[in-house]
Amino acid sequence: MLAGYRVIDVHHHFLPKLVFDQLKSQAGGTRRLVNDKLSITLNEDLYNVEAHLRDMDTAQVDAAILTNSGVSILGLDTCRKLNDGFAEIQRQGKGRLYGSVHVAIQDPDSAPRELERGIQELGLVAVALPASEPGVTLDSKALGPMWRKICELDVPVILHPALLPQNASTDYGLERSCFRPFDTTLAAVRIMCGVFPEFPKLKFVLPHLGGTSVFLRGRIAMVFEPVGWQDPSKQKGLSRVASEQRAAGLDEIFSELWGKFYFDTAGTGAWRLAVQWTAEEVTPARMLFGSDYPLEAQSGKTVRELVEMVAGLRLRRDELQAIAGRNAEQLFRL
Repeated sequence: MLAGYRVIDVHHHFLPKLVFDQLKSQAGGTRRLVNDKLSITLNEDLYNVEAHLRDMDTAQVDAAILTNSGVSILGLDTCRKLNDGFAEIQRQGKGRLYGSVHVAIQDPDSAPRELERGIQELGLVAVALPASEPGVTLDSKALGPMWRKICELDVPVILHPALLPQNASTDYGLERSCFRPFDTTLAAVRIMCGVFPEFPKLKFVLPHLGGTSVFLRGRIAMVFEPVGWQDPSKQKGLSRVASEQRAAGLDEIFSELWGKFYFDTAGTGAWRLAVQWTAEEVTPARMLFGSDYPLEAQSGKTVRELVEMVAGLRLRRDELQAIAGRNAEQLFRL
């Protein structure tokens, strides 16, 4: 285990009872709700604060950042219920449970005010956003005022893939195993190319090891060209191998943008190799512990397995300490 380290879980789901009951009613009382907007498992522990704290104790997790941005698709009224509920849990959480503000990106005009309310009035510590929603991507110009307000408030953004990404199939659980990680990857590229240039101070946590972005990093860099970039070699629009990227100066630009992201360790089912590889690619300084409780890990025992997986990475003690909690302490100012 990570004995002597403070462990902070930045990928930890919660639903206020009011919102949970609303979704459970739509699901007809069943454990899974799948419709044209959502694909969500309605684990009763989602709203049970005692269960969260009990399982955190079992896993030796000291604190958690609570989110559930996948249900933001239900609109501003639901987001306000989420934010009020998260604020109440944070007040009761005794320094262990911290909430995030949720906004409806399909209603961008409402976002700045709700962000202000969530951070300044309710005292929440982060912004939780979906990677996309139908008809809305994170580089949409309409979201400019939202990004401007987040920069002004100076809080990190925790992304999560849409619970049912556009055109996702639910056959064989594909929306969970394949479409969600790719939704995160698409969002990462859109942020690099269409958000960071105007809002370079934004801080994003990419969930599930960045979706598929670490594996695809070389391919993304191969075709990367910043908006408005002038190519002196007249190869604009063509693929470039690493030496050509360096010659064109694109590798430095790409690395600077890529280096702005944080990556959480959730989403692999405790597959250590993927987490080790991510640590080698993005460095432990950009990684945060995540469990995806109570969905990927549904008990204290399985959260503990994820903690032990991180403890077993081939890294220095200070690097493990950074992933376990020190990076999160600094990022979220806990």
